[in-house]
Amino acid sequence: MNHSFKSLVAFALLAAVLPVACERGFGDAAEPQLVVEGWIDSGRFPVVVLSRTVSITDDYQPTGQLADCVERWARVAVSDGEREVVLVGMADESHFPPYVYTTSDLRGEPGRTYRLTVDCPDGTHAEAVATIPEPAAIDSFAVVQADGADTLRQLYAYVAGARAAGCYYRVFTQVLGSRYGYLPSYLGLATGDMLPAGGRMPVNRGRTNLESDYTPYFSVGDTVMVKVARIDSAAYSFWRGYEDMIELSRNPLFPVTNNLHSNVSGALGYWFGYGSAFGSVIVRP
Repeated sequence: MNHSFKSLVAFALLAAVLPVACERGFGDAAEPQLVVEGWIDSGRFPVVVLSRTVSITDDYQPTGQLADCVERWARVAVSDGEREVVLVGMADESHFPPYVYTTSDLRGEPGRTYRLTVDCPDGTHAEAVATIPEPAAIDSFAVVQADGADTLRQLYAYVAGARAAGCYYRVFTQVLGSRYGYLPSYLGLATGDMLPAGGRMPVNRGRTNLESDYTPYFSVGDTVMVKVARIDSAAYSFWRGYEDMIELSRNPLFPVTNNLHSNVSGALGYWFGYGSAFGSVIVRP
C-alpha cells in the first residue's frame, strides 16, 4: 500500500493506523507531499489548512510526531480577480490539525471566483480556483425521536429549492460546546434529484475517526449549528470519495489505496467555494 492521499480531513484516521504499521510490511517511506484543505463560504472568510502526507512504513511512527507534518511557514493568498489578500497563519484548536491560514479582509460572495496560491519555503507551489454557488436557504428543521432511544433525536433540515436538477449539497454540523468547529455530517451528501419533496435532508452528527461510540443522532439539550453548503461537481466528487473512504477504511478486507479527487495544481487536496446557508436548532424533549 502506498502513502496515498487520505486528505488531512481524515488526518485522525492516519493517526489511528500508524502504531500498527510495523506489523503490515508497508515498505519504504515515500517523499511527503503538500496537502491543501481550503474553502470559502458565502459571507464568511477563507480558511486554509496545510500539511504534508504521512507515509505508512515498516518503521514505528509515534502519533506525537504528526504535529511535524503541519506546514506553518507558507505564503498563502486568495485573489477575487480584483485584489489579492495574504492570509495569516495562526493556531486554532477548533480545527485538526490545529493551525489555519485565514483573514478578516475578504468575504466570500456567491457567483465570484477565488484563486488560491500557496508558496512553501521549500519551493513547493500550489494553486486552485473555486467559484461560490448561490446558496439555498434553510426553511425549517424537524426533530424526530430515534427508534428505541429516549434521549436521542434525528434531525432534518428543509431546504428551499434543493430539488433543482444539477445541484449538489454538503451538510456540516457543530454541537455547541464541542471541541471542534463544523464537521462533515455523516452521510450528509446529496444531489437535488435524490431529495424527497420539500427538500428534506437528514442532518447527522459529524464524525471523527477516533470515536468508538459514535451515533449519528443528537442528544436532548444539544444546540446544533447546521451548515448546508451548495457545492459544485468537483466538491461533490471529493466528498463522495471521502465518505466511501471513511466506510471502507474501517473494513480490513477493503483497504483504501486510491487518492481522493483533487482540484489543486501542484499539491494534493482541495479548494472549494461553498454557497452556505446557516441555521441552529435546540434539540428539545
